[in-house]
Amino acid sequence: MTIDEIRKALYFKKEAYFLDMFGKIKCNQTTLYSDRNNCTDRQHIEKWLAINDLLTVAKYVNQSWNPDWANKNEPKYAIVMRNGSFVPVKVDTPSSVAYFKSEQDTLQVIAILGEKLLGEIFF
Repeated sequence: MTIDEIRKALYFKKEAYFLDMFGKIKCNQTTLYSDRNNCTDRQHIEKWLAINDLLTVAKYVNQSWNPDWANKNEPKYAIVMRNGSFVPVKVDTPSSVAYFKSEQDTLQVIAILGEKLLGEIFF
């Protein structure tokens, strides 16, 4: 099965949630099944938007830094949930969608996004 076949099965002549040109969430029956902007329901699109918020804040906080996975001496951090709170954790292999160069940067991102938005991403 291909991604195109999956999109067709989920969206062709079915209700799809998407962002309009003004960034508003809309819902319509669509034949534009291959549009990468399509989501199956409101929860799906809210999670997609929350992940985009995480990536946006990560890009801002990290500036031009990108993790060098070949460099085991370079610290890299990700956000995880431990004991009911979101915290930074040092990682040495890719295991998340966003990484940070320091624990302080990771804490800053957690503070900016907040528990509610992070909860939308992780749950």
